[in-house]
Amino acid sequence: MIVKRPVSASLARAFFYIVLLSILSTGIALLTLASSLRDAEAINIAGSLRMQSYRLGYDLQSGSPQLNAHRQLFQQALHSPVLTNLNVWYVPEAVKTRYAHLNANWLEMNNRLSKGDLPWYQANINNYVNQIDLFVLALQHYAERKMLLVVAISLAGGIGISRWSFLLCAAYAIRWLPR
Repeated sequence: MIVKRPVSASLARAFFYIVLLSILSTGIALLTLASSLRDAEAINIAGSLRMQSYRLGYDLQSGSPQLNAHRQLFQQALHSPVLTNLNVWYVPEAVKTRYAHLNANWLEMNNRLSKGDLPWYQANINNYVNQIDLFVLALQHYAERKMLLVVAISLAGGIGISRWSFLLCAAYAIRWLPR
């Protein structure tokens, strides 16, 4: 038994599904992009920690009166909102773990800086800078994965729309052609 429906109703339903798929894929891609707005800021702040750690060593070695002010600036950067907001469920464990290590090691470094322990600082600064570099690298990889996710969602949406359109053409338009 063949059920006859108006072509306009069938096409309207088909276009509705195409628009719905388009909105869904675009919405998911935009949400992913919106979560990436602060990535550059996080990477810049994390990268600035490297320079700041060397500045702290210079201040310590030269006996600069700005050492305490620079320690506070380092701590403010390390605990900036964009970095502390990384502790959410969707951020990879590698990023959270590296940030936790930086914080833990900063407590020891800050303590040694306040005591003026230059030999300890000189012996440990390279390791701390390496940890900063690994944290920056983890942030960069996380940002890149989010961009790849946007591309994948956009491609999946485009392929889905194309496939749906092709199937609709085959189902509705071609069957009306003379045989």
